[in-house]
Amino acid sequence: MKINDLSITIHTDKIKECVDFYVRHFNVKITFDCEWYVTIQFQSHVNPDIFLSFIKPEYGATGKAFSGGLTLNLNVDNVDSEYAKIQQTGIPFIEAITDHDWGDRAFSINDPLGNALYIYSPREMSAEYQNAVKE
Repeated sequence: MKINDLSITIHTDKIKECVDFYVRHFNVKITFDCEWYVTIQFQSHVNPDIFLSFIKPEYGATGKAFSGGLTLNLNVDNVDSEYAKIQQTGIPFIEAITDHDWGDRAFSINDPLGNALYIYSPREMSAEYQNAVKE
């Protein structure tokens, strides 16, 4: 699997506190905020694509029982092809491949520690989520 991008999502009930902390102490920008999911971007001249996200636990791994503390978001060129490859291995899916209104097509599996791997390809975002984009 060729990964184009990797970002981390932390599952927490303290989204506001976390975001406020990083804004105050690390001068981050909020790039997406729909209340239950917030993404911040760190300022860097070397790598402008350093992002960290926070999600309310009930939404993590599509709201199902989730034993890990992190979600690794893996951006791939062809999510359907990667889904077919994983399907052949017998690894159980947390979420079958699905189109999401927030702008991707994705599926989820767990790693051996219980962390979620959210494997996706970008798609057009629905109007419902357009106002959550801050940058």
